[in-house]
Amino acid sequence: MRKIVLACSMVLILHAASVAQHKPFQFGFKAGMNLGWFNSVNEDYSNKGTDFGASWGFAADFYLMENYSVTTGFDVVYLNGTMSYPEKYQTGSSSVEYSGILTRSYRTKYIRIPVIFTMKTNQINKLRYYGQIGVGIGFLLTAKAKDDFDVLNSDENITNTKNIYDELRFTRESLILGAGVEMPVHKSTYARFGIIFDNAFINILKGKNELDPSVEHNGRNSFIEINASLFF
Repeated sequence: MRKIVLACSMVLILHAASVAQHKPFQFGFKAGMNLGWFNSVNEDYSNKGTDFGASWGFAADFYLMENYSVTTGFDVVYLNGTMSYPEKYQTGSSSVEYSGILTRSYRTKYIRIPVIFTMKTNQINKLRYYGQIGVGIGFLLTAKAKDDFDVLNSDENITNTKNIYDELRFTRESLILGAGVEMPVHKSTYARFGIIFDNAFINILKGKNELDPSVEHNGRNSFIEINASLFF
Protein backbone atom coordinates (compact mmCIF):
# COMPACT_ATOMS: atom_id res chain seq x y z
CA MET A 1 0.00 0.00 0.00
CA ARG A 2 2.86 2.36 0.88
CA LYS A 3 4.49 1.60 -2.47
CA ILE A 4 1.29 2.51 -4.32
CA VAL A 5 0.97 5.78 -2.37
CA LEU A 6 4.64 6.57 -3.07
CA ALA A 7 4.24 5.85 -6.78
CA CYS A 8 1.14 8.04 -7.02
CA SER A 9 2.94 10.83 -5.16
CA MET A 10 5.86 10.65 -7.60
CA VAL A 11 3.48 10.89 -10.58
CA LEU A 12 1.77 13.94 -9.07
CA ILE A 13 5.10 15.59 -8.33
CA LEU A 14 6.37 15.01 -11.88
CA HIS A 15 3.11 16.30 -13.35
CA ALA A 16 3.20 19.38 -11.11
CA ALA A 17 6.81 20.03 -12.14
CA SER A 18 5.92 19.85 -15.82
CA VAL A 19 2.96 22.22 -15.34
CA ALA A 20 5.14 24.62 -13.38
CA GLN A 21 7.52 24.92 -16.34
CA HIS A 22 4.70 25.59 -18.78
CA LYS A 23 1.57 27.66 -18.51
CA PRO A 24 -1.54 25.51 -17.98
CA PHE A 25 -3.34 27.64 -20.59
CA GLN A 26 -2.58 30.39 -23.11
CA PHE A 27 -4.81 32.81 -24.99
CA GLY A 28 -4.39 34.56 -28.29
CA PHE A 29 -5.87 35.92 -31.48
CA LYS A 30 -6.08 34.44 -34.95
CA ALA A 31 -6.90 35.43 -38.51
CA GLY A 32 -7.12 33.43 -41.71
CA MET A 33 -8.04 33.21 -45.36
CA ASN A 34 -10.15 30.33 -46.65
CA LEU A 35 -11.29 28.70 -49.86
CA GLY A 36 -14.83 27.28 -49.72
CA TRP A 37 -16.87 24.92 -51.86
CA PHE A 38 -20.03 22.77 -51.77
CA ASN A 39 -20.69 19.02 -51.79
CA SER A 40 -24.08 17.34 -52.17
CA VAL A 41 -25.44 13.81 -52.14
CA ASN A 42 -28.09 14.80 -54.70
CA GLU A 43 -27.30 13.75 -58.24
CA ASP A 44 -28.29 17.03 -59.93
CA TYR A 45 -26.67 19.31 -57.33
CA SER A 46 -23.12 20.19 -58.38
CA ASN A 47 -20.33 22.36 -57.04
CA LYS A 48 -19.40 25.28 -59.31
CA GLY A 49 -15.90 26.12 -58.18
CA THR A 50 -14.31 27.58 -55.08
CA ASP A 51 -14.79 30.99 -53.47
CA PHE A 52 -12.52 32.99 -51.16
CA GLY A 53 -13.49 33.90 -47.63
CA ALA A 54 -11.84 34.93 -44.38
CA SER A 55 -11.97 34.51 -40.62
CA TRP A 56 -10.83 36.14 -37.40
CA GLY A 57 -11.26 35.24 -33.77
CA PHE A 58 -10.02 34.40 -30.32
CA ALA A 59 -8.14 31.18 -29.48
CA ALA A 60 -7.14 29.35 -26.31
CA ASP A 61 -4.89 26.39 -25.56
CA PHE A 62 -5.63 24.37 -22.41
CA TYR A 63 -2.70 22.04 -21.75
CA LEU A 64 -3.22 18.45 -20.68
CA MET A 65 0.54 17.84 -20.80
CA GLU A 66 3.50 19.78 -22.20
CA ASN A 67 2.93 18.67 -25.81
CA TYR A 68 -0.82 18.02 -25.70
CA SER A 69 -3.59 20.58 -25.43
CA VAL A 70 -7.24 21.24 -26.17
CA THR A 71 -7.62 24.23 -28.48
CA THR A 72 -10.87 26.16 -28.47
CA GLY A 73 -12.22 29.72 -28.68
CA PHE A 74 -14.44 31.29 -31.31
CA ASP A 75 -14.06 32.38 -34.95
CA VAL A 76 -16.13 34.68 -37.10
CA VAL A 77 -16.02 32.82 -40.43
CA TYR A 78 -16.98 34.33 -43.77
CA LEU A 79 -17.67 31.19 -45.80
CA ASN A 80 -18.61 31.31 -49.48
CA GLY A 81 -19.35 28.76 -52.18
CA THR A 82 -21.31 28.24 -55.40
CA MET A 83 -23.67 25.42 -56.32
CA SER A 84 -25.93 24.68 -59.30
CA TYR A 85 -29.17 22.65 -59.41
CA PRO A 86 -32.55 22.42 -61.24
CA GLU A 87 -35.18 24.63 -59.66
CA LYS A 88 -38.23 26.82 -60.12
CA TYR A 89 -37.58 30.53 -59.76
CA GLN A 90 -39.64 33.62 -59.15
CA THR A 91 -38.35 37.18 -58.83
CA GLY A 92 -39.72 39.49 -56.18
CA SER A 93 -41.14 41.85 -58.79
CA SER A 94 -43.02 39.17 -60.73
CA SER A 95 -45.59 36.49 -60.01
CA VAL A 96 -44.39 34.43 -62.98
CA GLU A 97 -42.63 31.19 -62.06
CA TYR A 98 -39.86 29.84 -64.28
CA SER A 99 -38.25 26.40 -64.54
CA GLY A 100 -34.55 26.03 -65.23
CA ILE A 101 -31.07 25.77 -63.71
CA LEU A 102 -30.17 27.92 -60.71
CA THR A 103 -26.52 28.74 -60.06
CA ARG A 104 -26.35 30.22 -56.58
CA SER A 105 -23.34 31.85 -54.95
CA TYR A 106 -23.75 31.59 -51.18
CA ARG A 107 -22.30 34.35 -48.97
CA THR A 108 -22.54 33.23 -45.35
CA LYS A 109 -21.16 34.34 -42.00
CA TYR A 110 -20.90 32.04 -38.98
CA ILE A 111 -19.64 32.14 -35.43
CA ARG A 112 -17.73 28.86 -35.10
CA ILE A 113 -16.71 27.24 -31.80
CA PRO A 114 -14.01 24.58 -32.32
CA VAL A 115 -12.93 21.89 -29.88
CA ILE A 116 -9.63 20.53 -31.18
CA PHE A 117 -7.02 18.15 -29.77
CA THR A 118 -3.55 19.58 -30.58
CA MET A 119 -0.39 17.42 -30.52
CA LYS A 120 3.03 19.12 -30.68
CA THR A 121 6.59 17.93 -31.17
CA ASN A 122 9.49 19.03 -29.01
CA GLN A 123 11.51 21.96 -30.35
CA ILE A 124 13.36 21.26 -33.59
CA ASN A 125 15.72 24.13 -34.47
CA LYS A 126 13.57 26.48 -32.34
CA LEU A 127 10.39 25.36 -34.10
CA ARG A 128 7.61 23.05 -32.94
CA TYR A 129 5.37 21.20 -35.39
CA TYR A 130 1.83 20.20 -34.57
CA GLY A 131 -1.16 18.23 -35.79
CA GLN A 132 -4.82 18.74 -34.91
CA ILE A 133 -8.07 16.84 -34.99
CA GLY A 134 -11.43 17.94 -33.64
CA VAL A 135 -14.94 19.15 -34.32
CA GLY A 136 -16.61 22.50 -34.70
CA ILE A 137 -20.10 23.90 -34.46
CA GLY A 138 -21.07 27.07 -36.32
CA PHE A 139 -24.04 29.36 -35.72
CA LEU A 140 -25.39 31.20 -38.75
CA LEU A 141 -25.28 35.00 -38.51
CA THR A 142 -26.07 36.12 -42.07
CA ALA A 143 -26.74 34.44 -45.42
CA LYS A 144 -27.08 36.10 -48.80
CA ALA A 145 -27.12 34.77 -52.34
CA LYS A 146 -26.16 35.95 -55.80
CA ASP A 147 -28.43 34.03 -58.18
CA ASP A 148 -27.89 33.35 -61.86
CA PHE A 149 -30.91 31.53 -63.29
CA ASP A 150 -31.06 30.07 -66.81
CA VAL A 151 -34.66 29.60 -67.94
CA LEU A 152 -35.38 26.16 -69.42
CA ASN A 153 -35.77 26.03 -73.25
CA SER A 154 -35.03 29.74 -73.50
CA ASP A 155 -32.15 32.18 -73.86
CA GLU A 156 -33.52 34.21 -70.96
CA ASN A 157 -31.30 34.67 -67.94
CA ILE A 158 -32.35 36.10 -64.57
CA THR A 159 -29.87 37.54 -62.06
CA ASN A 160 -30.82 38.50 -58.53
CA THR A 161 -29.41 39.16 -55.06
CA LYS A 162 -31.44 38.07 -52.05
CA ASN A 163 -31.37 37.29 -48.35
CA ILE A 164 -31.55 33.51 -47.83
CA TYR A 165 -31.12 33.31 -44.05
CA ASP A 166 -34.39 31.37 -43.65
CA GLU A 167 -33.32 28.85 -46.31
CA LEU A 168 -30.27 27.66 -44.35
CA ARG A 169 -30.05 25.71 -41.10
CA PHE A 170 -29.01 27.66 -38.03
CA THR A 171 -26.13 25.32 -37.13
CA ARG A 172 -23.24 23.86 -39.12
CA GLU A 173 -21.34 20.86 -37.67
CA SER A 174 -17.93 19.90 -39.03
CA LEU A 175 -14.81 17.74 -38.70
CA ILE A 176 -11.58 19.73 -38.36
CA LEU A 177 -8.09 18.51 -39.36
CA GLY A 178 -5.06 20.76 -39.10
CA ALA A 179 -1.26 20.97 -39.13
CA GLY A 180 1.35 23.68 -38.84
CA VAL A 181 4.35 25.13 -37.07
CA GLU A 182 4.98 27.26 -33.98
CA MET A 183 7.85 29.67 -33.44
CA PRO A 184 8.86 31.51 -30.25
CA VAL A 185 8.51 35.29 -30.20
CA HIS A 186 9.44 36.36 -26.66
CA LYS A 187 9.45 34.29 -23.46
CA SER A 188 6.09 32.46 -23.38
CA THR A 189 4.69 34.33 -26.42
CA TYR A 190 4.65 32.33 -29.63
CA ALA A 191 3.27 32.57 -33.16
CA ARG A 192 1.42 29.73 -34.86
CA PHE A 193 1.04 29.29 -38.62
CA GLY A 194 -1.18 26.52 -39.89
CA ILE A 195 -3.55 25.04 -42.40
CA ILE A 196 -7.00 23.63 -41.54
CA PHE A 197 -9.43 21.45 -43.44
CA ASP A 198 -12.96 22.03 -42.13
CA ASN A 199 -15.37 19.45 -43.57
CA ALA A 200 -19.09 19.93 -42.90
CA PHE A 201 -20.80 16.57 -42.35
CA ILE A 202 -24.40 17.80 -41.94
CA ASN A 203 -26.65 19.23 -44.66
CA ILE A 204 -27.00 23.01 -44.18
CA LEU A 205 -29.92 23.60 -46.59
CA LYS A 206 -33.62 23.60 -45.67
CA GLY A 207 -36.69 22.71 -47.69
CA LYS A 208 -37.48 20.78 -50.84
CA ASN A 209 -36.76 21.36 -54.48
CA GLU A 210 -39.79 23.11 -56.00
CA LEU A 211 -39.17 21.61 -59.43
CA ASP A 212 -39.20 18.09 -57.93
CA PRO A 213 -40.82 18.11 -54.44
CA SER A 214 -39.65 14.53 -53.82
CA VAL A 215 -36.05 15.87 -53.57
CA GLU A 216 -34.88 17.64 -50.44
CA HIS A 217 -32.27 20.35 -50.85
CA ASN A 218 -28.84 19.03 -49.87
CA GLY A 219 -25.54 20.84 -49.60
CA ARG A 220 -22.51 20.86 -47.29
CA ASN A 221 -20.12 23.82 -47.34
CA SER A 222 -16.50 22.95 -46.54
CA PHE A 223 -13.29 24.93 -46.68
CA ILE A 224 -9.50 24.94 -46.45
CA GLU A 225 -8.00 27.73 -44.37
CA ILE A 226 -4.50 29.17 -43.97
CA ASN A 227 -4.24 30.98 -40.64
CA ALA A 228 -1.89 32.76 -38.26
CA SER A 229 -2.25 33.06 -34.48
CA LEU A 230 -0.40 34.88 -31.72
CA PHE A 231 -0.53 33.37 -28.21
CA PHE A 232 0.49 35.14 -25.02
